[in-house]
Parts: sequence; C-alpha cells; structure tokens
Amino acid sequence: MIETLYKSDCPEKGKSECYVLVVTPRPTSGDRCYSFMEEHGRWDETLGHFLYEVNQIVTEEELTYENALAMYNASKQDLLGKGFVHSFVQGCLHKGPNAHRLVEFEWATA
Repeated sequence: MIETLYKSDCPEKGKSECYVLVVTPRPTSGDRCYSFMEEHGRWDETLGHFLYEVNQIVTEEELTYENALAMYNASKQDLLGKGFVHSFVQGCLHKGPNAHRLVEFEWATA
C-alpha cells in the first residue's frame, strides 16, 4: 500500500510538498512480516530540484500487518492534522474496499 498526501488541492508531481506512506510485505517473509516507511518530499531551492527524505522506516523482523497499519494510521493522522489532506493511493494489500483508510478526506484528481 502506497499513499501520497499533499497540502495542495492541485498538487504537481515533483513540485508540491508531500508525504509518502508505505506499508509493504518483506520479500522473504511470505506476507508474515511487513515494513513501514514515511518519506517527505519537498522542493529544495538551493539545489534546484525536488528531494525525498526518509523520516521513518521500520523493518523489524516480526512487524505484523496490523502493527504496520497502526503506524501508517498514526502517521496519517498526524499529517492530516498538519493539513496534508489530499491523497493519492497507488495500491493496497487489503481485500475489502477502503479498509485501510483511517478517516474520510477529500480526494484530489490528477
């Protein structure tokens, strides 16, 4: 599951500040262990290009889907409080529709 959150209601890839949240199974675990990552993307005026910096990455051996999802939801709640309410979901691992969403928020269109 990969979700990108923006403050802008008209985000531009490679220009608009964003956070990328990722929950993914670890390759050798057979869907038993997961990883969580939070990445911050922003324009760097000094360098003249867009930068991504990893704020948090958790790759514990026994990180379950439920625990990774709890980290994802806590991070998303924090970002929603900071105004990052426009979201793009690039994929998800659950079987039910919208089961991973913590709250309802406005969907931006590309």
